[in-house]
Amino acid sequence: MDSEAEQKLDGAKEKQIRIAQHGKMKSYIANALAFLETEDEDKAVVLHTLPIIPTVGEASITPKAASLATSAVPRLLSVVEILKREYISLLDARKSPRMIGLHQYNELGTLEALGVAIGTAPAPGAGDEEQRSLDIIQALSGKNHPRQAQTPFMRITLSKAERPDLLAQGATYQPPNVRKQSKSAKTRAKKRARAQRGADASMDDAGTVV
Repeated sequence: MDSEAEQKLDGAKEKQIRIAQHGKMKSYIANALAFLETEDEDKAVVLHTLPIIPTVGEASITPKAASLATSAVPRLLSVVEILKREYISLLDARKSPRMIGLHQYNELGTLEALGVAIGTAPAPGAGDEEQRSLDIIQALSGKNHPRQAQTPFMRITLSKAERPDLLAQGATYQPPNVRKQSKSAKTRAKKRARAQRGADASMDDAGTVV
């Protein structure tokens, strides 16, 4: 399979949703549920606070844009909790045989570790050389050592299936919620299980050679 085909396959299995400070939570949740509602058990939604990647020719993002990766984390957590509950409600409404919700994998990191360049806010009227000088001054403004800014971000993957690959990369894991069944639903499930066992026994008897 070539790389283009692999990218299309990954896009069909995984959806990226960027959570912004002032984005509409209902839109995030509806978008994610629409992607997860199919029967495909390999699908996952990745919700994150990463900034928009700079376009070609832009050397860095502004400190204000970078700070949004951190300030949007509480909103991300709220979206995730609501989404997990709504997914369980969706399973109930559709009388789905699936009894568990979504597996959750949490990743914390910094923009600097990802190689995202964060520059100082441009000074009014400053040319390129002057702006570079300002950047150097800010980097060396620590008392004893160059100041090393760290800008945290968060990424959460909600997956229908377990993702050991994410655990191997250092993600923390939260198990899925379990659906609560009514007494009538439990009774129906037991009847289906007994019927299935009876059918399996009949097939075994039919296949026995006397």
